[in-house]
Amino acid sequence: MSTRNQNDDLFQESRMSFGEHLEELRVVLIRSLAGVAVGCVFGFLFAEKVVHILQGPLENALTAFYVNEGKEKLREEHGYLAPEYSNLLEDQEKIPERLLVDPGDLVAALRSVSPDFLNNISLKPYRFNDGQFDTGNVLELCKRWSSLQAEDDDQRSRLQLLWNLLDAEQQLFLQSLSQKNEVSNADLQQFVRILNFLLTKREINESPEFEPVINNTNKSITDVLQSDKENALLEMKQQLGLEFDPDLSQRLNRLLIAEAFGDAVTDVQLDMVPITVWKSARFQSQSLGATETFMIWLKAGIVTGLVFASPWVFFQIWSFVAAGLYPTEQRYVYFFLPISLTLFFSGVFLAFFFVFEPVLDFLFSFNARMGISPQPRINDWLSFVMFLPLGFGIAFQLPLVMLFINRIELVSVEAFTSSWRVAVVAIFGLSMLLTPADPVSMIMLAIPLTGLYFLGIFLCKKLNKPSASAYANPQNV
Repeated sequence: MSTRNQNDDLFQESRMSFGEHLEELRVVLIRSLAGVAVGCVFGFLFAEKVVHILQGPLENALTAFYVNEGKEKLREEHGYLAPEYSNLLEDQEKIPERLLVDPGDLVAALRSVSPDFLNNISLKPYRFNDGQFDTGNVLELCKRWSSLQAEDDDQRSRLQLLWNLLDAEQQLFLQSLSQKNEVSNADLQQFVRILNFLLTKREINESPEFEPVINNTNKSITDVLQSDKENALLEMKQQLGLEFDPDLSQRLNRLLIAEAFGDAVTDVQLDMVPITVWKSARFQSQSLGATETFMIWLKAGIVTGLVFASPWVFFQIWSFVAAGLYPTEQRYVYFFLPISLTLFFSGVFLAFFFVFEPVLDFLFSFNARMGISPQPRINDWLSFVMFLPLGFGIAFQLPLVMLFINRIELVSVEAFTSSWRVAVVAIFGLSMLLTPADPVSMIMLAIPLTGLYFLGIFLCKKLNKPSASAYANPQNV
């Protein structure tokens, strides 16, 4: 096999006409596209791993956001951040979340696992509480109840039934309370105890006075619990007929008593118990469409393929440039190609490892100030994280672009040097267009580009275009 002499000129026949340049451009484009196609094949093989890697900055930034948010919640709740929470928050990356639990369901679930557990505890979750009444409501209710004032006879008969279920002492208390101008906390608590006493009376839900309410033959506030297809109160009554359940009886009685008192009793709901649970702060990516995950894999494969194929594409570009150079200039292709690749991958490296997390921290800080929890879509994030590094890599070709336009005598070195202030302003404007709408990524692109601009001036000075005499005597170059 013959070998090429190291001193042979690889581009000896490189001077071309315009038509030959077009043909060379076509060949370069075909070769570049073929290289990109081959790179995409390998890119699709590594697409899943690339997606997992690209999620890293987002997961880290969101985890830090959720941990800080958890710290603020604990400070608001307790007034300080207890030291024992540090291990959970920072080391284990757990965050607190407040949940409301029905104590009746909780106890029932525990007893289903262990029948003897909490066997001696009597829990009555379906009760009235002080928060359902204000002083004005209590006074008005006592006056109506003790005097049996109602809008119609049915309502009056229900008040009469409830009144007759009280003992003399309770009736006397309500009568005295109806004559007061103010209700003390002790009076309010006693009033609530009387209502909760009535909840234990089976006579209420078994009485004919409340049959119209249970059967929904009249319109009442309990209609919110019923639909066209089912009657919740009737279902509860039928269930009690099959097997008596004290909790279910109290639950039904509370609704019926609230109906009898009308607007004086509001907000009939379960007495929920707030508890704190700790969950992982690690972000779980979400997709909102059936085809979104496939498109993510496709984008990741294509972008990865572009990165894999970039050395070949850059080589083809520089080969096309070299075809139009003088033989003495063509040797610079092997000098500039590694520089071009180094600049490209430096931009990609800078964007991925040093730009993403500061940008995300800055953007998420606005979520914290406005009290909005971020839930970014994985498709939007990967579009951002995959194309921003490519933008950085291409922008980092600035010194070579400056050298190229200087060598074709579009802009002189003196013009680059004297206009550096205008160039810096233009670089910041370009960085604003190439980056998201935040100042952090703009500055982190503009500062390196400013340094690369002065590097371009240095290259233009050191690599001046050879004079005409040099081209006439190539050995002198």
